[in-house]
Amino acid sequence: MRNFKALAAVFTAALLLNACSLTDQYFGETEPPPLPGEREAILELGRGPVADPEIASIPVSPPPARNVDWPVAGAEPSHGGGHLAWSANPTLAWQVDAGAGAKDEARRVLSTPIVSDDQIFVLDAVLNVRALNSQTGQQLWAVNSAPEDEEDGFGGGLATDGQRVYVAGGHSQALALNANDGSLVWRVQLPGPARAAPTLADGLVIVSTANNVVTALDPADGRRRWILPGAVQGASLLGGATPAVANDAVIAALSTGELVAMRADNGRELWRASLGSIRRFDFGTKLSDFGGSPAIADNVLYATSAAGRTAALSMRAGNRIWERRLGGMSTIWVAGDFLFLVTENAELVSLYRPDGRVRWVQPLQRFEDPEDLTGKLYYAGPVLAGGRLVVVRSNGVLAMFDPATGQPAGELPIGERTLLPPIVAGSTLYTLSEDGTLSAFR
Repeated sequence: MRNFKALAAVFTAALLLNACSLTDQYFGETEPPPLPGEREAILELGRGPVADPEIASIPVSPPPARNVDWPVAGAEPSHGGGHLAWSANPTLAWQVDAGAGAKDEARRVLSTPIVSDDQIFVLDAVLNVRALNSQTGQQLWAVNSAPEDEEDGFGGGLATDGQRVYVAGGHSQALALNANDGSLVWRVQLPGPARAAPTLADGLVIVSTANNVVTALDPADGRRRWILPGAVQGASLLGGATPAVANDAVIAALSTGELVAMRADNGRELWRASLGSIRRFDFGTKLSDFGGSPAIADNVLYATSAAGRTAALSMRAGNRIWERRLGGMSTIWVAGDFLFLVTENAELVSLYRPDGRVRWVQPLQRFEDPEDLTGKLYYAGPVLAGGRLVVVRSNGVLAMFDPATGQPAGELPIGERTLLPPIVAGSTLYTLSEDGTLSAFR
């Protein structure tokens, strides 16, 4: 119980952000009755990103599809995206109960499943870890990762190297489980509740905690290899970003809005850059956190923050290559010469990687009832798979779009409210819903 109280204290300020549209998807929303009067779609009056006609002729060609596991958040330590193999005409292969769903609006599943060697691993809303056969959905084993004296807990995520499953949770502990049977290999204390899933790279398990401490553990025994001290931010999101790793460097996205680069071998800080808030919300609080993880491709770091800033930075020194006034709550997807992201204003946007210019903008449905402006919708993703950009819509729909134009390319029903992005492995796309339903499409 003690650790859970510590977690609650860290996020107290974040829970005050309930009224902010950026964080409704994390904290829930109470919709007021619609105001009388004529409604105008202000996003159609020139606000938001605008496509640059000078790059309209640049082809958007997805790189060749590849068929990979999804062993860490973002598919690989760099979160580098790419084009994943998936069916041209997918259908629901199976759907199962994969554990406890959201217990309330603020305590829910915060991390996607992971996949390795025909096994899919899920961390549910009360920190149970389950292993299922990725071909059939049949459960193979289940373990409660919380310590015996923990009454409740939530948050964190999973990573695997195929032999072990590494868990970092809201109980301020990290542990390693045998991937074959779920038996405990080791358990260690963390300096705070885990904000998101750990990542694996360079023989390390790297965890970012709610108090912005970044810790690297030895996967063999959980021994601490290095630590980057942190500090509590006044307002932060429930959940957070998984560190990205490439070229012997670790990039952590902190709730302060800072991106910190460290040497993977010893944790020595290399540089810092801020994508923090340059505006205040109407209740006087700044929000500078990251809802999505940073992504690295070709020695360039790409990140988008809840503060409304998207940037490309040099991995060498952290200097900005370009920056745009766009914000989002999911990880940017990198593929070929383009970036794809869902903005805070429910737009699917394609950016040209060299300079950040907008290739196209696709407005997304904002309300279940557009006429009365009720039933606000949220989006997670995108993922580029099978030649389509795929996002999850919160009312239980997989929405697909043409990466070359942004035009709609079909929908598939999931069945339950879903706020986590899809993952793709073994030519199968998986979604995890708020109630704990795991669905496989192939």
